Amino acid sequence: MSAVLEKVFRLSQLLRSYPFCHSRPERSFCYHGRYFGLCARCTTMYLGGLLTILAFPAWNHLLSPFQTFAIGAVCLFPGGIDGTTQMFGNRESNNTLRAITGFFLGIGVVLFLHGCSFQIF
Repeated sequence: MSAVLEKVFRLSQLLRSYPFCHSRPERSFCYHGRYFGLCARCTTMYLGGLLTILAFPAWNHLLSPFQTFAIGAVCLFPGGIDGTTQMFGNRESNNTLRAITGFFLGIGVVLFLHGCSFQIF
């Protein structure tokens, strides 16, 4: 497990320059005093997107493009609400909530774009 986490830490440091992530340590996962290079939301967003892409062959034939689009759109809402209310200072989120909403964002982006690509083309 520690070898896997070591590789994840190295990868996250490479992604630190990702322009849409603030990479604040207080909003990042920490393991044995080391912080990931991405915030909790972006880390789990990538994880959710990756797992959705890997699961694509299993669910692709089960959903129509419109269903994929609709489910993707619904998955985007929690992250949008959490991120927006935090950004405007309405409340302060925590890493657990950021991780959950980030995971749904990752799923939502992949499904939404997949549904859009079939609706447009």
